[in-house]
Amino acid sequence: MHVIKKILVYIYIGLKNIFHLSFFISTVLLFVTYYSAYLHPDSFILLPLLSLLFPVFLFLNILWILFFAFFFHLKRLIVSVLIQLFFLNDIQNFYAINWKEKPQHPENTLSVLSFNVKLFDLYNWQNNHLTRQKIMEYLKNNPADIMCFQEFYTSEDSNDFNNLQELKKLFPNYYFHSEYFVTLRQNDHWGLLTISRYPIIKTSVIEFNNAKNNGCIISTIAFQKDTIQVINLHLQSYSLFKKKKWRPHQKPDDENFFEALDSTAKGKNFIDKIYQNNNLKTQQAESILRIVKETPYPTLIVGDFNDIAHSYLMRQLKKQHFKDAFAEKGNGFGFTYHDKIYLRIDYIFHSEDFKALDFITENNKNTKHLSDHYPIRCLLELKK
Repeated sequence: MHVIKKILVYIYIGLKNIFHLSFFISTVLLFVTYYSAYLHPDSFILLPLLSLLFPVFLFLNILWILFFAFFFHLKRLIVSVLIQLFFLNDIQNFYAINWKEKPQHPENTLSVLSFNVKLFDLYNWQNNHLTRQKIMEYLKNNPADIMCFQEFYTSEDSNDFNNLQELKKLFPNYYFHSEYFVTLRQNDHWGLLTISRYPIIKTSVIEFNNAKNNGCIISTIAFQKDTIQVINLHLQSYSLFKKKKWRPHQKPDDENFFEALDSTAKGKNFIDKIYQNNNLKTQQAESILRIVKETPYPTLIVGDFNDIAHSYLMRQLKKQHFKDAFAEKGNGFGFTYHDKIYLRIDYIFHSEDFKALDFITENNKNTKHLSDHYPIRCLLELKK
């Protein structure tokens, strides 16, 4: 009996030490993953992965708070709560809590929509003609002053998906800015599209020299008595799921055809793939930020960033005083990507010239099957 008691005491001490060590290690990793976003991603091969793990360790610290509260470990409870308070502003990037008020509509109000439309279901992931029709109906019933589309596809062939023509019929009084980064068979185009209720007075494009189907278009818009700039972008994906290479003369009805156009870095392993693709994305973002730094206009940066809210890229945007409209006026997790995993990778950033009045992630049953991304909407006021 004495031996059994002794064994139980040793087991208890052992488990206690394991818990203490686990708490210490998870706390150290929480700070390591947090500060990894301060360093340029090409500094160290593990940096992009560490940055991605920050929300995991942030959530783990919440579990520690609950654990210590349940077992009345007062000292460690206080420590874990203080740690959580240190990261309070960062929590808002992953789970926003904002009081919902009926948004006012002052004179300088602008509604913005961003939507990765996944080629209008060109390759029949969902039942393409039905999906395309539903997307058009959704846009017709839920228009915005400025609409930015990523993974936009259109064909000049009247028998194919002439989405540009269809949208011009839906919005006859709007202004259109489209740019194509891939064109095949002369008539089939892949790229980006921005539609504006207000006149587009100047357009430009940034073609990334490290990607085929990623890019950025810049629309300068006359908004009432002011001029604003809207940057619509689609940055490099982490491409965690395997993609096939494009073969010359590959049939266009092959469901992997468009995916094959991607210029994803094919890493030898999971970590290498994340590292290489993150570097491609950072190079793309830096080319945009150099232009943004010099613009004299109030600016919106909108689109599919393919990045989480805690990253080197997001820190650079905030250093240039851009604000994430979701963190200001959104609610909940705000997941925008919902294929295999749930992530928030689509954003509406605005310069300090704007004030966010409302933000909605339209993750409902009506939008779930339109694309692998949810549409996001924001109501902004241009400050006078």
